[in-house]
Amino acid sequence: MKNLTVETFKTFTRASVLPVGSKSITNRALILGALSNQECVISGALFSRDTEIMVDCLQKLGFDIIVNKTDKIIIIKGGEIKNNKANLFIGNAGTVARFLTAFVASKVGGEYFFDSDEAMYERPMKGLLEVLEAQGAEFEFVKKAYHFPFKMRTNGLKGGKMIVDASASSQILSGLMIASKVAQNECEIVCDNTVSKPFVEMTSSMLKQFPCANYAVEPDATASSYFAILPAITGGVCEIKNFAKCKLQGDAKFVEVIEKAGIVRTQKCEDNLLVFGVDEFSNEALDLDFNDISDTFLTLASVCAYLPRKVKITGIAHTRKQETDRVSAMASQLRKVCKNVVEGEDFIEITSFTAEQNCKTRTEINAVLAEKLPEKVIIETFNDHRIAMSFAVLGCANIGRNWIEIENPSCVSKTWCEFFDVLKKCRADSEKFRVVAVDGGAAVGKSSVSKSASASLKYMHVDTGAHYRNLAYILLENNVSPDDLDALRNVLSELKLSTAVVGNSAQILCSGKVLKDSDIRCERINSVVSVFASIPEVRDFLKNYQRSMADFAKEQCFSGMIMEGRDIGSVIFPDAQMRIFLDADEETRAARRAHEGITDSIKKRDALDKNRKVAPLVCPEGASLIDTSHMTKDEVVAKAISLILNS
Repeated sequence: MKNLTVETFKTFTRASVLPVGSKSITNRALILGALSNQECVISGALFSRDTEIMVDCLQKLGFDIIVNKTDKIIIIKGGEIKNNKANLFIGNAGTVARFLTAFVASKVGGEYFFDSDEAMYERPMKGLLEVLEAQGAEFEFVKKAYHFPFKMRTNGLKGGKMIVDASASSQILSGLMIASKVAQNECEIVCDNTVSKPFVEMTSSMLKQFPCANYAVEPDATASSYFAILPAITGGVCEIKNFAKCKLQGDAKFVEVIEKAGIVRTQKCEDNLLVFGVDEFSNEALDLDFNDISDTFLTLASVCAYLPRKVKITGIAHTRKQETDRVSAMASQLRKVCKNVVEGEDFIEITSFTAEQNCKTRTEINAVLAEKLPEKVIIETFNDHRIAMSFAVLGCANIGRNWIEIENPSCVSKTWCEFFDVLKKCRADSEKFRVVAVDGGAAVGKSSVSKSASASLKYMHVDTGAHYRNLAYILLENNVSPDDLDALRNVLSELKLSTAVVGNSAQILCSGKVLKDSDIRCERINSVVSVFASIPEVRDFLKNYQRSMADFAKEQCFSGMIMEGRDIGSVIFPDAQMRIFLDADEETRAARRAHEGITDSIKKRDALDKNRKVAPLVCPEGASLIDTSHMTKDEVVAKAISLILNS
């Protein structure tokens, strides 16, 4: 595949992503399903090169497997290994190499030939193969001792005490833990040194869950890391769907690490996680140990070229023996985009051009990178999917040009074939102009929720309640009573409406006049605003003005607009991309109203709003209803943002 040029995000991220299923869990589930003496349905499975290699190898060993890629389901009928001989190709998949080799060793009287990609020829297997030799397996190595390719004659696993060196890979220990379940005698595995301990804990947890008839694979936490850190580069917000279900994967802690470091902030929304970019960066140096979550060190390392702070990542020596020497590979590519990169056996220290300049904001960062970096930076991936995906995220930074080109982008098929398509959709969704209508009665949280959501999404905010309050004030100042329609029409005919933007809020001007909040949010206006708002002439006067706000938002270069009121989704923008209706029980609303120092009757206000002849307050058909009675403001804002991102 030819090189791929990463397109920058010309706006803030506003996207929702459903990560693929976990590779680590899918391949463990396949092996554990094969060990079971029953049929197992694996749902949410990942379909990638590594998992398809595992399926192919198990089929060659005689297991019946049905694959349904459309529904992400794999059905495997477990039992004993049927075939005494097989040629098994394991690609560059560490999970297949370690898990399958240990499992196959449990067969009595088997003869199997293992081959792989050349990159796998250098990856560590000795700790596992030495234990299997002690258990009775016999090996003939074609090239280098204790490395692929080799022929293995199997005599079953005797069990007993197994002393294993898993310092090079936790998969060695996990492979033995799985295979020990079909050993001839009870096993005692002794291991004093391993890395990536959360993966061993994952294996232990899954061993307790099998055998089972149905098994649901979690979303891939490592894959999630790319989109979790995207808002750090672009600003805005990205939703990671079903992230709360990542209970077995240590890499889920990556988000905690970058949030604690002040790179992003997060908010839970049911099973989903919203990740927000920060508006201002710290220049404080970071020193982070990634031993337990080493697959994600590349995600952070690439973004360190953007961050205005020196970052040292330690605990990663074992990654030198993964798909490639990841420490050296990342260092070599980061030197193309950074001021200085220091590589040690167990660490990488990165100083960006932006750290040298003590930048604080994205505007400053993007300007520095635009000046310091070459017109085009070509990233060599070393056929490593994580290098490709990590630098693709860095390339989203808007420095005024598309500036990163990824060599061999198809290498992402190892774990996420559709990665670049998902990234492209994120970009398209982020640039999509959205009109959001937020309706609801008094004290349901419309204003606070709409303002917060608008600020997070960088959308223009429009409070139509303020429109009616402004008109009520003007009419009262002109001594117009609600029942004097002729006087009301005369005042409106002379009134000219215009708009000013303050921050990200659209503020109405009546004949060029700006009214103070204290003038329109007082008991005098509270007592009459609903009465004036129920008059058809008043609503008609404002309707076209309110509808014009979408075009005004575009003219002001906003990427969307949130308009709040009582008839936005039903009358003003019935075709809005997202319509939200907020509600709450009467007791909750009354308490909120009292807290604001407002003493008007909720019942009376509701009666006026719901029973007026023109545009009565209703939840529009098809709108998303949120009952805010027992939710915090942050929870409601998160729910609203989630709905908007998925519109």
